[in-house]
Amino acid sequence: MSYQIILATMLGACLASFGWGMRSFFVQPSGYTAGMKVIAACGYAFAALHLAAILLARGVPRERFWLAAFIYAAGLGLYWWAIATNRKRHLSAAFSNDLPTHLVEDGPYRLVRHPFYGSYLLAWSAGVIGSGRLSLLTTVAVMLGIYLRAAYVEEQKFACCALASEYEAFRRRTGMLIPNPWKMLAARP
Repeated sequence: MSYQIILATMLGACLASFGWGMRSFFVQPSGYTAGMKVIAACGYAFAALHLAAILLARGVPRERFWLAAFIYAAGLGLYWWAIATNRKRHLSAAFSNDLPTHLVEDGPYRLVRHPFYGSYLLAWSAGVIGSGRLSLLTTVAVMLGIYLRAAYVEEQKFACCALASEYEAFRRRTGMLIPNPWKMLAARP
């Protein structure tokens, strides 16, 4: 099997998992918000671009293949770890206008406050590496902007609810999308 087919399959596994989450895992108390529509529209368009770029890539070097495959696997692993951590209490979808009712601090949340957004960014980044198309960095940048905005909105909701002080302590010891070793070291007793 060619490297392109394997990478396309891994991209498909990521996208299928993320789509399943939007339909079956995340709660949508506000309905399908404008922000969710933007995420979906960009996601569909960028998925097509990434898939085409991967399938049309010529002669993917072995090192680039393994790096992209590792990043796809890391994104999938992080995503399903976050799903498993939240299996008993599902989270609200991005840009929902409800206030948080609980704070998750175990599983991947010990390292980052927004592991779902981190997993999505890993998948988009793997596509750039696997295809060798630097032009796809634009898709990563657009999605990063959307995820940062969604994370900011979520953090503002925590600041306005009964969990504000708990969340502030959580925020001080964890990174937003990637682990922050300085915060982790500073938070150690």
